[in-house]
Amino acid sequence: MQVFGVPYVNTFLIEDGPGLALVDSGLPKRAELLLAAVAALGRTPKDLRHILITHHHEDHTGSLAALGRRTGATVYAHALDIPVVQGDRPGPPASRPNAFSRLTERIGRRMGFTEVEPAMVGHPVADGEVLPIAGGLRVLHTPGHTPGHVSLLLESRRLLFAGDAAGAMFGRVGPPLGVYTEDMAEARRSLRALAEVDFDAACFGHGGFIRADAVAAFRRAVERLDQ
Repeated sequence: MQVFGVPYVNTFLIEDGPGLALVDSGLPKRAELLLAAVAALGRTPKDLRHILITHHHEDHTGSLAALGRRTGATVYAHALDIPVVQGDRPGPPASRPNAFSRLTERIGRRMGFTEVEPAMVGHPVADGEVLPIAGGLRVLHTPGHTPGHVSLLLESRRLLFAGDAAGAMFGRVGPPLGVYTEDMAEARRSLRALAEVDFDAACFGHGGFIRADAVAAFRRAVERLDQ
């Protein structure tokens, strides 16, 4: 597996036999950067066969349409987030606007990161579904940050792709950033649910990578919620 910061947000390339799968597509205008990473693995754009979207936010879907055109990859997302991904309705504004959200939105507009091209989803995913990717990629519906947020469990590697269902700064797991989370109570329930899943390592949309005993870090995060 390869991890790419593009920047501010992480995306992940998974080797799937002769092909590749990508978890999230990063900010707008990052398609060429991601395809350069594909080329560095000795692969071609057509080898990227699957793009899995954890949720509809523009830092995770920004380069999706461009990558879809270049690769022909099948796009996967949860039905509750598909209308935003496909441009059928706009994404909601920050749920708790503050100085940070206003600054990031101003920077985003200046750099063109808020102008996300709609992209078609070819495969709506459902909770508990096991996708035939890399030996089995289990979909875990983890709503709260967005209604259709999903996390993905690569069962053969005992590796969780948490998306923004949780963040990990300096190895400490916690709930997602409240300013962009639509339902924090639901997000906390999703964090509790992930703490009951069996995995060793965890990747996050923002923050670091926990290589061992990651579920223990999730359980400590849940304990802090209860304090």
